[in-house]
Amino acid sequence: MHGLMLPISAISLIWFNFGHMKRIAVVIFLQLFLLTSLSAQKGRDETLAASYFQNGEYDKAAELYQQLWDRSGNAPVYYTPLLRCYLELKKFDDAERTVKKEIRKFSDVVQYQIDLGYVYKTKGDVPKSKEVYDKVIKNIKPSEPEIRQTAIAFKNYRESDYEIAAYEKGTKMFKGNINFDYDIAMAYFTKGDNENAAKYFINDIDQEPQNAQNIKNVLQTAKGADKLLGEIETQLYARIQKQSDNEGFVDFLTWIYIQNKDFEGAIVQMRALDKRKNENGYRVLNIAHIAQTEGFYDDAIHGYDYVVKKEPRSNLYFEARTELLNCRKEKISKTINYTQEDLLGLKADYLAFLAENGKTPQTATSMKELADLEGFYLHDLGAAISDCQGVIDMPGIPGRLKNETKLSLGDFYLMNGEVWESTLLYSQVDKEEKETPLGEEARFRNAKLSYYRGDFQWAQEQLEVLKSSTSELIANDAINLSVFIIDNLGMDTNSVAMSMYADADLLMFQNKDDEANRKLDSIVTMFPGHALYDDIEYTKAQIYVRKRDFAKAVPLLEDIIKNYGKDLKGDDATFLLAEINEKELHNTERAKELYKSIITDYNSSLLVIEARKRYRVLRGDKLE
Repeated sequence: MHGLMLPISAISLIWFNFGHMKRIAVVIFLQLFLLTSLSAQKGRDETLAASYFQNGEYDKAAELYQQLWDRSGNAPVYYTPLLRCYLELKKFDDAERTVKKEIRKFSDVVQYQIDLGYVYKTKGDVPKSKEVYDKVIKNIKPSEPEIRQTAIAFKNYRESDYEIAAYEKGTKMFKGNINFDYDIAMAYFTKGDNENAAKYFINDIDQEPQNAQNIKNVLQTAKGADKLLGEIETQLYARIQKQSDNEGFVDFLTWIYIQNKDFEGAIVQMRALDKRKNENGYRVLNIAHIAQTEGFYDDAIHGYDYVVKKEPRSNLYFEARTELLNCRKEKISKTINYTQEDLLGLKADYLAFLAENGKTPQTATSMKELADLEGFYLHDLGAAISDCQGVIDMPGIPGRLKNETKLSLGDFYLMNGEVWESTLLYSQVDKEEKETPLGEEARFRNAKLSYYRGDFQWAQEQLEVLKSSTSELIANDAINLSVFIIDNLGMDTNSVAMSMYADADLLMFQNKDDEANRKLDSIVTMFPGHALYDDIEYTKAQIYVRKRDFAKAVPLLEDIIKNYGKDLKGDDATFLLAEINEKELHNTERAKELYKSIITDYNSSLLVIEARKRYRVLRGDKLE
């Protein structure tokens, strides 16, 4: 036991050392506590200062930021808000003192020099500000980062002239080896100098064609860029006269034409480039596709026709010929100003195309389009049915094309009075395309067939399902037909009138226009003042338009707009009347007025988008 005991002196030493360690620990704890407290106080001051600053209480914010700046040894983080506070409070002497203090510590930081110039300018001492700014430009070093930092600092103070001066000095220093054209152009655009902005944007396209997309983004999104676009177009055209082989210039000018919906100009440029480079017409074909999508059918036709007629024959000949026929047919289906000669001429061209290339899976789409032309427009149901059957029986064609053809064939059987064959085909497509918009289209046609036959209840049940269609067009068609049935179906007398109207609707679909007209007249005679009156007027107007008897169609449409404008046919009547005025009567002002009415009075109509496009074209807008 005694052998394990330590001497008294050793115990005392341990106790002394333990006490010393405690004292050190206490000191460290106090230091940490003090630092934590100071850090917490600093955090509270920063938060409070930022709050004062955001609330516009600059005097209180300045006091706290000054304290924070002093305690931190002039940390730059507090400098900027402190300077802003003094400028807001118009304490220019304090602002000048703050900036100069920072300059003494960081004499090589150009930002502080520019800050000083801005303080003088804000104070009203423009000569002194100019002296500082000029000195900054004079002292710029041949360093790209410094040039850009200097220019950006001037930009932040909206000093566009000095921003431009910085970039221009950089251009001289590097003798054009570093490109600042885009930045200079943006600075000119900011100050509203479109002429110089256009000049430097074009220079940038010349130097670095890959920057063209950035410039396009500016022109599409920046406020007021429409005037700049016009200036670039003017200057580009002049530059192309001198540099006709500059592909970047031609591409950009073509893009501008497309933005302006000037597809004729775009195709002219692409044709010229195609000839110079001896290409296969792919550029022209691309523009033609865009023009067709936008509904500029004549321009698209000219583009396709150019590729078709290229000598020697282009490897795009077959595609261009196919698209040319399709575009001519689409023009007929989307407009009202076609003639019987147009229809017969298009049929002859389809037949020539098929004779040249044969009836194969590659030409099956054109065979189907020919059948649609024959059935829906030339009323040659025998030929239409035969051509559709030829496509359906052809091995190797895509399933979707076969089913689209079945829908057309179903329509032609319905036109021919063979209702059972029609519904059988619609049902086949419905089954084979169950989860696709094509299947929904087939279900809608079956629902409409039930409506034609007077089975309104069964039609309604099918339409209720179709109202939630994934296809907006089908859903809206289903809603419109459903609402029409509900609005006009009630008592027995209404049911009789409704059945007569459905008969007339079917007769019109079957191109038996005179019979349809007589049926509509009999409804008016038997049921004077019936709720169907506006629908009867609209259907009669459609019949007269098909007969190209616009003198009879116009008064009917005007009456609908005047007396039934809020009903279901109001937007349809307004659009059809606008189209007649635009395409047939050449009354541009009346057409504009009517298209605008659709935009303002029927803003939920599906016709708004097309009406807006036509209105802006007639008004002469360059940009959408």
